Amino acid sequence: MLIDYFINKPQHRVTKLSQQMDLQDELKRQHHQAFKYRLKRFAVSKVGVASAFTAGMGYEALNNSNHKDSKLKQVSRFSWLLRLL
Repeated sequence: MLIDYFINKPQHRVTKLSQQMDLQDELKRQHHQAFKYRLKRFAVSKVGVASAFTAGMGYEALNNSNHKDSKLKQVSRFSWLLRLL
């Protein structure tokens, strides 16, 4: 009885906890894999390309060191390409 209490029961709890942690790790892995798949699908869609282009264009407009062109002119200069997408 003493051996059962100190050796077998704690080992059963450790095994159960290990199984629960393995299950959580597998669920996290599957979730991460599904997220990466959705991200890749979004990136190759027209919406993904258009939003990436818009973000890049806005970033370049804000970081432009040339003050001759206003930011609005630079954005409007590439708007035809955005309409094409």
